[in-house]
Amino acid sequence: MSSSDAVRGSRRIGHSAHAAAGSPLAKYLVRAGYVARGIIYLVPGYLALRLALGIHGAAITQTGAIEYIAEHPFGRLSLVALAIGLAGYSLWGLIRAIFDPAGEGHDADGIARRLGFAGSALAYAGLFVATAQFLAGGVSHVARQRDWTATLLAQPFGHWLVGIVGVVWILGGGLTQIRNGWSRRFLRDLDLSRFSVTEREWAIRLGRFGIIARGVVFTIIGVLLISAAYHHDALEAKGMDGALMALARQPFGGVLLATGALGLIAFGLFSILCARWMKVSLLGQRPILQSHRSHL
Repeated sequence: MSSSDAVRGSRRIGHSAHAAAGSPLAKYLVRAGYVARGIIYLVPGYLALRLALGIHGAAITQTGAIEYIAEHPFGRLSLVALAIGLAGYSLWGLIRAIFDPAGEGHDADGIARRLGFAGSALAYAGLFVATAQFLAGGVSHVARQRDWTATLLAQPFGHWLVGIVGVVWILGGGLTQIRNGWSRRFLRDLDLSRFSVTEREWAIRLGRFGIIARGVVFTIIGVLLISAAYHHDALEAKGMDGALMALARQPFGGVLLATGALGLIAFGLFSILCARWMKVSLLGQRPILQSHRSHL
């Protein structure tokens, strides 16, 4: 095959991917994805709030939320809908990372945000797999945080790798979200022309509280990863449940746990409402191959 044939083949693939990503079905999947993301935070927030009030229940994790949903009426049907939404949100992460519909650009900040979208796509793809496995009657959970931490720690320079992941988690997942929530930067991603005055007020309230709360939880997860790296102990690596329990162990822990739980609930509600509020312009004006060629 000549180089010109390869280029033409690559362009055809680029145009096909461009057309598929911009289809009406993709837009519906993306909006369903925001609902699924909201549920994945809303349920753990609800369970954490129950724990803060002294009511014990299911595990306060996103995979625990899958099991919790399955145990209730129409559980399997709800999980099918959840799986479709998780697939849609994973697709949205890939579209934002590859096609850059929001115009994040190719500078350092834009590349960092697009890498974050790619990481989000992988994370929600993992939750989609967990949901599909549960529906198939297989493994009911994906590998826990300490499982992959243990795998990394067993590698040469593994503790450095885990420590780097922890730092990235703090900077990219934690502090960045706290900054975005506090500055209300998230509003630029919303279609404000569709908002009533009341909707705008609720978007700001739920968005700020929820995004800052999620940022705090992610920051704590990053700190726990660094602790696991420092002590070479994968058991110190915790997910959302560990971060919330870390809040509960502080002075006035019950109040802090309840506040964190309400924050996750707020983020879940905000995400569900983003199915209506969010700008979902999936593609730019040109296919990715043409767009990228202009930057070479």
